[in-house]
Formats: sequence, C-alpha cells, structure tokens
Amino acid sequence: MSGNKFADEVLKGLSLKNKKLPSWLIYDSIGSEIFNKITKLENYHPSRCELEIFNIHKTTLSKFFSSTSTQLIELGSGDGEKTMVLIKKLIEDGIEIQYTPIDISQGAIDRLVKTLNQKFTTPLLNVTGLVADYFEGLASIKNNNSRKMVLFLGVTLNNMDISNGKSFLRRLHQSLQDKDCLLIGFDLMKNPKLLYQSYNDPLFEKFNLHLLDRINTCLEANFNKSLFVQQCHYNPKTQAVESFLYSTCKQTIQIKALNKNFEFAEWEGLQTEQSFKFSIQDIEKLAYESGFEIAENFYDSNRYFVDSLWQVVK
Repeated sequence: MSGNKFADEVLKGLSLKNKKLPSWLIYDSIGSEIFNKITKLENYHPSRCELEIFNIHKTTLSKFFSSTSTQLIELGSGDGEKTMVLIKKLIEDGIEIQYTPIDISQGAIDRLVKTLNQKFTTPLLNVTGLVADYFEGLASIKNNNSRKMVLFLGVTLNNMDISNGKSFLRRLHQSLQDKDCLLIGFDLMKNPKLLYQSYNDPLFEKFNLHLLDRINTCLEANFNKSLFVQQCHYNPKTQAVESFLYSTCKQTIQIKALNKNFEFAEWEGLQTEQSFKFSIQDIEKLAYESGFEIAENFYDSNRYFVDSLWQVVK
C-alpha cells in the first residue's frame, strides 16, 4: 500500500460530514496481530464457527477435490488454521494438493509456508506462497488445466461496502474459468445481543484505537488515544455492525502530512469498521448477480455462519 493511498483515504474520510475511515487502514503488522487475538476470543463467533464448519464438512470437501484435479488457492490466507483442517484431510485421503496462499504480508506467507512444510512432510503437498494483491496473485498462477478452488474465508467480504463487495466478486468471476469454484465465508444475521457481545470486547477498542496510532506515525498527526472511546452497534437499516471512535471532548487534530486540521465536536463519532450480516436470500442474490451458481452451503451447528460453495458460470 502506498503512502499516498493511505493519505488520500484519511483526507477523504475525515473531510466527510459524518467522518468515516475504511478498516483496512488499521492493518499493519501490529493491527494484524491484534485482530488475530480477536479471532481467538470466546465471544467472537465467526472464526470459531468457520473452524467448526471445516471440521464438520471436511469429508464432503475432500470428495470435491478427489473428483477432478483441483488447485487450492487462498486469498488473504493469514495463519491458515482453517485451511490446514482441509489439507490434513486431503492428505489422509491420498489426494495431491497444489496449495497457493496469497497475502499482502510477507511475514504471514513466510510463517504459513514454514508451518505447513513442518507439519506435513509428504510429497502429496506442494505449497507456493505468493506475496501479492489478490488479483495480481491470481493472474500469475499458470492455468495447467486443473480446476481452481479459491478460498475467501473469514469476514473480509462482510467488511466491504456492498457496492465494493459486488465489484470485487464480479472481478473475481472474470479472473476465473468456467467450472472454477469459490468457497466464501458469510456471517449470518442473528440476535443483535449476540452481535453486541462479539464486537465490544476491550481488544476491539485496542484494535480501533490503533488506527489513530497509524495516522500519527504515517501522517505526523497528533491524535491522543486517551481522548477517544470505541463502541460497536448493530444498525438494522444497513444490516451491519458498525464500530465508532467517539471523541470525549471538543478537539482539533493536526495532520502535518496533509497540511490540514480537523475539528471534532464533543462525542462526535468516527466510523472505523463495518461488518455486514447476511441472510441466505442475500447470498443467493449476490452469487447470481456476480455470475456464480451456489453448489452447496456449509453451516456450523448454530447456523451463525456459512461457507458457501459457488461455481463459475460462463
């Protein structure tokens, strides 16, 4: 990510009447580390539910791979915990796997490749990590007449604006061939009280406040984290959990790199995150509009989350 893009997003977001910044600005190595801790929280259900899905449905997924030669590609692989459940099952079933994790973090890719090579010492597994933008990474993978199975797990799509999410999926469809597949995660709508518990742990406040540290460091700003508090709310109009940093007093923020000051009123909110919640009908519509067909939906035992298997139709 270029410094200019970071600066442009901060300028645009803080200049809005209702201040709003995209959550990807939080993700440097420290932000990623905090979020990894969030995924391990007892009340943060998406990661736990998705791990359960892979454990419940690994046999069905393995049969999908055994039916024809299939490359396994993962966008935003992170620590690969869920994918390792599938890889272990594929190896047990004697299936050869070409696994290509794609991530913008060199450190994340290096750690994952090292872990996989230590954990699975078998000629059945061939791992090629790519440090790249998702679409650059996909474009660089040679088409060897194998079907591609792309994993896009977690809540990354859920955190995009709906219009950006649709654009992303259409572009992904264009990057794939007929009959290629996408296994994609969606957090389903559930009791708002459960959502409140999931998104209001002190770690979420630490995660969101790290955004101010990043702006201070990258753009020579003077945010004081102690003058902001974080809170998440479910908004029924947008169908999203929205996270805000609230200014506890009237204050002026100076950002030297932008040569600009920004005024915050007492208790004014700065939106830092959003996580959309979906119904199955929403997911069916999204798949159809993006050029995919839903082959199967895989749920956790509480039906809090779904990994939806989509097939490219061209």
